[in-house]
Amino acid sequence: MTTGTKLATTVLLLGLIAAGLAYYRSRADGPRPQPADAGEPAAGPTDSAAAPRITVYFSRGESSATVLRAGGDGATGPEAALSALLAGPTAAERANGIDSWFSAETAGQLRSLTIDGDGVAHVDFLSLATAIPSASSSAGSQLLLRELNTTLFQFPEIRAIEYTIGGSCEAFWNWLQYDCEVVRRGEWD
Repeated sequence: MTTGTKLATTVLLLGLIAAGLAYYRSRADGPRPQPADAGEPAAGPTDSAAAPRITVYFSRGESSATVLRAGGDGATGPEAALSALLAGPTAAERANGIDSWFSAETAGQLRSLTIDGDGVAHVDFLSLATAIPSASSSAGSQLLLRELNTTLFQFPEIRAIEYTIGGSCEAFWNWLQYDCEVVRRGEWD
């Protein structure tokens, strides 16, 4: 055997041992929880079984996680869903592997949400950039936009979304290191 063949054989053998050890450890620790799809609701707080539901999309790893919330005042539209998103996952949801940039610090950051006759949702925030400055990383901005867009585009009347901070498109998009844009359904993911 040549030195190259011996080296390749050794690397292959070590890889097989490592794979076997990983498999053994995964079986010894018991079954691992699987991430929820966007279509599998995670447990969330509810007021009663008959309460109107709000659907909010957070993250679990690199996937979306659907959370159902009770509509506290009976509201179930885009503004209620976005407000629930901005409040972030509950402690129980976080313990269940659901994560988000949004938290108690971002609750109440929605300044306004209106939908014009063309189906463009105009979403204005107070000071998200101050509340979550680290969201401007490449992966962070993608995660934040996925949660916002998925939560809002669940409503068929919304065809596009214009995000602003304090009325400024540039303030919102520059914070995320993008140029100002209107997000259109089907073009954002």
